[in-house]
Amino acid sequence: MEQVEKELKSFTWTNETIIRVLLNSNTKDETLKQILPLIRKYTNAIVINYSMNLESAAQVSIGKKIIALA
Repeated sequence: MEQVEKELKSFTWTNETIIRVLLNSNTKDETLKQILPLIRKYTNAIVINYSMNLESAAQVSIGKKIIALA
């Protein structure tokens, strides 16, 4: 989560900026409760998708950077 917040703070925001979150459907509720309040501090433009058996709990795309959360 620290890496995500660091990237959110340093990102240059535009009106077209969208944050994409790919959640592991096996742990989606717990992860979503942790990450959504953090991202909503910076933007409401969030796209959330789910994937079965994702290797990480979530992948957050901020611009061209993708961060995997354990």
